[in-house]
Amino acid sequence: MDTEILIVGAGLCGLHAATQLQAAGRSVLVLEKSRGLGGRAATRRWNNRPVDHGAQFFTAKNPQFVAQVARWLESGVCHEWTRGLHHFSGGQLHEPTDHSHPRYACRSGMAALGRTLGGPLGEIVQRESKVSRLAVVEGQWQATLEDGRLVRSRSVLLTPPPAQSRALLAESAPMAAQELNLHPSWPCHAVAACFSRMELPWQGIQAPDDEVLTWIGHDTSKRPELHPEHTILMLHAAPGFSTTNADASEGEIAAALLRRASEMTSLDLHSPLEIFLQRWRYALPTSSKTPCSPIAHTFPAPLVVAGDWCHGGRIEGAWMAGRDAADRLLAILR
Repeated sequence: MDTEILIVGAGLCGLHAATQLQAAGRSVLVLEKSRGLGGRAATRRWNNRPVDHGAQFFTAKNPQFVAQVARWLESGVCHEWTRGLHHFSGGQLHEPTDHSHPRYACRSGMAALGRTLGGPLGEIVQRESKVSRLAVVEGQWQATLEDGRLVRSRSVLLTPPPAQSRALLAESAPMAAQELNLHPSWPCHAVAACFSRMELPWQGIQAPDDEVLTWIGHDTSKRPELHPEHTILMLHAAPGFSTTNADASEGEIAAALLRRASEMTSLDLHSPLEIFLQRWRYALPTSSKTPCSPIAHTFPAPLVVAGDWCHGGRIEGAWMAGRDAADRLLAILR
């Protein structure tokens, strides 16, 4: 296979970049290692119920992204979920204080964002196509896939987490790989817990300074009509806890997070009906408050590396990074 631009990764960054590049008349191929689209904008069908086990919601501040969200709202892709989130600090649960901007969610799950961006791209997005090696052969990129296929391209856009992109570039573009050392990511253990239906006074609780648990999400509040008999909570572990307990069992991790959630909420959450664990190895950039430009090189062949880590690790950041990456590639390929 041959293409002008090969994009590795069909998260929101890669999909939005592909849309921009295709609109500019470029030949594009997107390779995604998994079956789903959207990266950490992820939803699992759990007992036929959608549960967001990655990104929990998103906001919109950049004018271009605000316009994109307006189109999604009009078409029913997303809806305004809440304008305030509870906050846990100093050993106490506090009412929301910031109602200035909406937080958006998707009734069918956050994976709807990936499906919406990827659907119009059609066959240029190939799923379950993992790139195992990148090389430059006679001035062009050559990607070797796990199934043995080869893809040749004039340029490459890498959108996986920096550690995974760095591994692909270590042999062929060591200078770019070295730059990616500046962008490490924290892991996150995410536990979903299902309970008999209960009414809760909050949609989500943020605890950014806690050593065990940084988020309790009332997932059912995003789509109550789909969960008439159950309440599903999503718990995100703190970076330090996730790192220290990287090899702990599902039961051990869930017990620790549910114990801490019980303390924060003053509810007995120790014995859910069911649980599942998602181990995100690269969940959040460690320097999430420092925006940066995509990494771009013309040697040994045109290359751009980008992702949500360029703009703080958020949904909006992934979309903006896709826009920026497309602009950089178009400038290089003139």
